[in-house]
Amino acid sequence: MNRGGVWVAACLLLASAVDAAPPQQAADGQWQLRISGHNSYLFGERDLGGGLRIPWEVVIQFVVQDGEYQAGSGRARWIDEVVPLSFPDTWFSCRQVDGTYLDSNLALHDTPRVRFPVFPVNGEIRNGLVQLQPGYEPPGNYLAITFACDTDNPLADAWFALAERGKQVMGKRQDAEKQRDGDRQRVRVREVAVLQPEARVEIPLQAGWTFAQGTQDDPHAFIYRLQRID
Repeated sequence: MNRGGVWVAACLLLASAVDAAPPQQAADGQWQLRISGHNSYLFGERDLGGGLRIPWEVVIQFVVQDGEYQAGSGRARWIDEVVPLSFPDTWFSCRQVDGTYLDSNLALHDTPRVRFPVFPVNGEIRNGLVQLQPGYEPPGNYLAITFACDTDNPLADAWFALAERGKQVMGKRQDAEKQRDGDRQRVRVREVAVLQPEARVEIPLQAGWTFAQGTQDDPHAFIYRLQRID
């Protein structure tokens, strides 16, 4: 698990320090964990860069019977409400475009694409907590997109160099095709960003439990909500 995944798991465990475990029969039934959030795909940095913000949703449903975890499955999707990003405002014009990318097995896929739109979820219940283990291995689930940006602002001259530095420092899973014609700069970017949950999570088995990280203005944000659905 990467550092971000470890941090999220630790926060979820900390947030789970709640009231005593529910009675065994009270936990029986169908449950739903809804995770909603957004990823920002940025070529450059937040002081000089352009890209897109894309919302997504992951829904995990599972069954508890006689106090035991029985079965679970998850669905992930991106939401077609793309928001263009420009730092500073109006300097960059960005949009989503059709594209392709190679996965780790060198298979070619069209974008946008969720790696696992449907996946199994194993689980276990202990002391009022439910442990959920998505049925995928690293690099986990992700949303791959292709976007294009351009600018003719001469003040953005350092855009390409800054974006390359940011990619190296932050380890972005990003591939860019760049063109420059005088002050005119254009780029077409293929990028991959992870979806929650990145790995195993452990949360209190309590209807109405929530956990949030980030805000609408942050590059990445999400909120967990657990509800009964029976």
